[in-house]
Amino acid sequence: MVRSYLFVLPLLSLCAQEESDTSRKNPFFPLRVFSKPTPFQPGEKLVFRVHYGWLTAGEAVFEVYPKIYTIGHTPVYVLRGSGKTASAFEWFYRVRDYMDTYLDTTTLLPLLYYRWVNEGNFHFTDTVYFDYQHRFIKGRKGVFPIHTWVMDMLGAFYYARRLNVRQFPRDTVVSILVFLDDKIYDLGMKVLGREVIRTELGTFRCIKITPLVVAERVFRGREEMLMWVTDDENLIPVKITSPIIVGSISATLKHYENLKYPLTAKIN
Repeated sequence: MVRSYLFVLPLLSLCAQEESDTSRKNPFFPLRVFSKPTPFQPGEKLVFRVHYGWLTAGEAVFEVYPKIYTIGHTPVYVLRGSGKTASAFEWFYRVRDYMDTYLDTTTLLPLLYYRWVNEGNFHFTDTVYFDYQHRFIKGRKGVFPIHTWVMDMLGAFYYARRLNVRQFPRDTVVSILVFLDDKIYDLGMKVLGREVIRTELGTFRCIKITPLVVAERVFRGREEMLMWVTDDENLIPVKITSPIIVGSISATLKHYENLKYPLTAKIN
């Protein structure tokens, strides 16, 4: 059945390696330097219709809280990702899932991650602390040493939008480490080229990519999921299709607000 990370994993397919590094006092963690500004801003909101063919199964929402917060003395973006089933599916299987991430506004690296899962009769919460100074991640099942930068599920999507994905040549394969369910996964994507697609919001010039993911009980394998992201400075997903255990599922952008840049990829 559709689990909470089904709404998020496709949106992580922009994940890529850092563009350049520069030295810090602590050589264990080079400071990431981006060649382009952060492409989102407080108040941004993306709403997706999750559907099986024409039948709406649910909704996924990704939003940036409307103000900058602080953890200690570090300014952070607060991000929320949520997924819920449509009312027609509530009798069969009810989903109400939420993820919150606190990202350093300079490095876009996570400091704190929360996850609330409510799926049918299954409920749990998860809190993850990222301590780069002392080189560990604290999850539900203990403390895990880390030897390089590691992202959380939700933060990786926003981090990746700051990379120059539009300049990657066709067939480029890139990866990122993501901490999920007390394990570190190597997730990534392959650039398939450019394509124009039509959606209920209009026609868009897009970059077509396929995520390279491993997710037990959900996705069959690699290079079966497809995603189209806007070929402009926003790099927001417009459409996602993916096989699951039974059939396939799609997510289509149905609403957006407070984008930082004009949506120039939209043709009409």
